[in-house]
Amino acid sequence: MVTVLRVYRVKTGKTLRQVARELGIPEVGLCRVERGQAYIPPAWREKLADFLAVPVSEICEEATGWPVLVDMPQPKLIRRQA
Repeated sequence: MVTVLRVYRVKTGKTLRQVARELGIPEVGLCRVERGQAYIPPAWREKLADFLAVPVSEICEEATGWPVLVDMPQPKLIRRQA
């Protein structure tokens, strides 16, 4: 499963690291949220929604903060060649 948050972030063309730095949130925490392994803390919800130009309800359950999932396979990672 993939989160809506990740789908929208990829559409912006920005990396996870770039988004985390721009919003001032920990990269590791954002990664866990994008994988659906953690809820979105209340302090991040508006920041992320504003950054993606969507309502908070589109990226997470407003009451719990758990990310909304999309029924699609996890994309394969592309690693840079050294």
